Amino acid sequence: MKRLFWIPLLMLCTGISAFAQQPEEKNVIAVIKQMFDGMKSGDTTSIRAVLDASCRLQTAFIKDGKPMLENGSITDWMKSVAGAKQRGVVLDERILSYEVRVDDNLATAWTPYELYVSEKFNHCGVDAFQLVRMETGWKIIQICDTRRKEGCKK
Repeated sequence: MKRLFWIPLLMLCTGISAFAQQPEEKNVIAVIKQMFDGMKSGDTTSIRAVLDASCRLQTAFIKDGKPMLENGSITDWMKSVAGAKQRGVVLDERILSYEVRVDDNLATAWTPYELYVSEKFNHCGVDAFQLVRMETGWKIIQICDTRRKEGCKK
């Protein structure tokens, strides 16, 4: 009989814990959306506002059958976003879904996406984000993505 009492109590506590994280998950998603809205509009100021100064940008891919990791430059990425806007090109990364996990001031987000360049499909993949909650809010500290043209759901 004692076990029957603890099972509903445990379920209730687990539900409350999951409910308590929902607002933070929504805040994490809002940060990621701000980054991609900034990318689409060419607003690098909006993008920089959600990136930590130490943010890293990486791409994981296969080359000649071997797994590779390429380090990118946030500065170069910002230049390409600004340059696209100046040329009238729209970089539209469409997030298909969000899987967000939050613990204290650490969050991860897994986001399958499709990238369109001025409405033309370019590639798809997954973005893996690491975020940390700072005094000023959630900041992206790491972005690693995959890119491919085959196997996309478009």
